[in-house]
Amino acid sequence: MDSFEAATQFAQILRNLTPSIQNLTRAAHFALKHCESEDYLFPTILEIVYSDDVDLNTKATIFQFIEILFNESFYYSKNSKVNYPYVQNLKVALPKIILAILPKFNNSSIFNVFTSLKSISAHFKLNCDEYIAKFHSNLLDEEDISNIKLDIPFPEEVSVEEAPDAMVDKDPLLVAWDLLIQKKKQSQYERARLVENSAVATTEVEEDNLFSLRDKTDSKKDLLSKRQIISRMEDDRESHKRSKEILWVVNRPKDILYLSEEEFLTNYWEKCNKLGEAEENEFLDTLDELNKLVELSYKDKQY
Repeated sequence: MDSFEAATQFAQILRNLTPSIQNLTRAAHFALKHCESEDYLFPTILEIVYSDDVDLNTKATIFQFIEILFNESFYYSKNSKVNYPYVQNLKVALPKIILAILPKFNNSSIFNVFTSLKSISAHFKLNCDEYIAKFHSNLLDEEDISNIKLDIPFPEEVSVEEAPDAMVDKDPLLVAWDLLIQKKKQSQYERARLVENSAVATTEVEEDNLFSLRDKTDSKKDLLSKRQIISRMEDDRESHKRSKEILWVVNRPKDILYLSEEEFLTNYWEKCNKLGEAEENEFLDTLDELNKLVELSYKDKQY
């Protein structure tokens, strides 16, 4: 497969990407398999992320793919002559990619970007505890609160085109974190401004009209189809599952020996003697008493 054909197939893969770990890993493996065509495949990633005809949900999924690509690239380099394919190019482009995924005042994917950026930072041994603490804190100061009361919009952000100018003499990964914190502050600011200055609806809505507030004949382009809504629900479910899985990952030091789960189980399996007949009968009698107590605790006797 030549470079042009690989880039074309890669673009198709990215446009149809879903946030399941299998699809993300498969796409990353395709990119690594054709890493000799990085000069063609890397611009394909940027082209789709910056494209206006790709919805933000797909762009957020592509950022999760970028996280997986970082992970696989670092692992791939240990068993290959190719040193860290895509890593440097993706690292430099991270600020622009984040601005494309979180454009203007649409920060719906901010938590997914935050989770992926933490994982990416770990590969570069970057201590991002300060940024994590800021992300989970209230970033509004007294000046922001005063502006909110005056109903002043949040200041204009750096555009995608201007992002490279902000990266002079600074690590792109730190710039990416700064942009993410700025986006978090923007989200808090606009939320507070909405609560402070928006009028509260006082009129009552009849039950028959409750689900017909929007004109059904309205055919705006920004309305989502049923299939798109279901797809977004599935994508959000996969993203939420992945964020929970990350919480269970344990990075153990390599210089300390730990018992594996199998060794731990085998140790106690062999350590405990088999119950004798008298001990087994005593155990079953105790268990039966506990079951009766539980049964009496239910108010409804059918249980």
